Amino acid sequence: MAALKVFPLACVVQQYAWGKVGSNSMVARLLASSNPLVTISEDTPYAELWMGTHPRGDAKIIDRRVSQKTLGQWITENQDCLGSKVKDTFKGQLPFLFKVLSVETALSIQAHPNKELAEKLHLQSPEHYPDANHKPEMTIALTSFQGLCGFRPIEEIVTFLNKVPEFQFLIGDTAATQLKQSMNHDSQTVASALQNCFSHLMKSEKKVIEEQLNLLVKRISQQVAAGNNMEDICGELLLELHQQYPGDIGCFAIYFLNLLTLQPGEAMFLEANVPHAYLKGGPWLCH
Repeated sequence: MAALKVFPLACVVQQYAWGKVGSNSMVARLLASSNPLVTISEDTPYAELWMGTHPRGDAKIIDRRVSQKTLGQWITENQDCLGSKVKDTFKGQLPFLFKVLSVETALSIQAHPNKELAEKLHLQSPEHYPDANHKPEMTIALTSFQGLCGFRPIEEIVTFLNKVPEFQFLIGDTAATQLKQSMNHDSQTVASALQNCFSHLMKSEKKVIEEQLNLLVKRISQQVAAGNNMEDICGELLLELHQQYPGDIGCFAIYFLNLLTLQPGEAMFLEANVPHAYLKGGPWLCH
C-alpha cells in the first residue's frame, strides 16, 4: 500500500440551485465521465464537484486495491503522503479543497473568516461550520467568468452615488457626504466612511430596497429601449441580476464591489474577509 501513489476518486457533487443544469454543466459531465454508473439528470443543477476530504464531501477511492475507503480515511492511514511540513502544520489533514464550479445564476455575497474566527465559529456552531479552517480561495477561469471581488476604489463608488440616485437614496445623504469627503483623508477615515455606507445599504428596509430597485430597473429599461448605453452604471448587469433575484439587495452591491471578467487561464485570489460573489460562467477551478 505504501507504494500506491495514484488512484481514481468518486467525487461528491453539490447540487446548489445556482448551478448549471443537466449536461450543460461541466460538473455533471466530469462526474459522468469518471463514473460510468452515473446518469445525468437533465432537470437537476450540478454546481460544484468537490475533490478533497471535507466532512460534507469526502471523496471515495474507486480502486480495487483499496478496500472501501474515503480519501480522508486513506490519508489518515498514510500520513507520509502529505509530506512532513503539511502533516505537522495541519495536524495530518489535507489543507485544501479542490473544486470545479459551473454557475448559471449569481451566488450570494459572502466573505470567509480568517483562521482565528473560523476556529471560534466551529466551536460555537459546528453544524453550520463543520471545520475549523479558514477559506482563502484561488479561482482560475477555464472559460470566461464574471464575479465581484473586494471594494471598488472610493472614487468609483462616489461616481455611482452621483449617477444613480436610487443608490444614493439607500445610502443616505449624511453617509454619502461622509464618503465623498473622506477621499481627502487617510485610509482609516476612508475605511470608516465606506463601512458606514455599506452598513446603511445592508440595513435598509426590504420595502424601501424593493421600491428603489424597481425605480432603477424601470429607468434603465426605458433608456435601454431608447437605445442609450447604460454601461457607465452597469445597467445590463443590474437588469440581469434583478431578473434572477427580483427585489434583492445584492443587486446594489455592484456599485460597491469590483466587477471582474476573467478569461481562460486568468485568476483571482480571495483572502479572508474580502466580500465577493460569483456571477456567471464556468467552469472554473477553486481551491
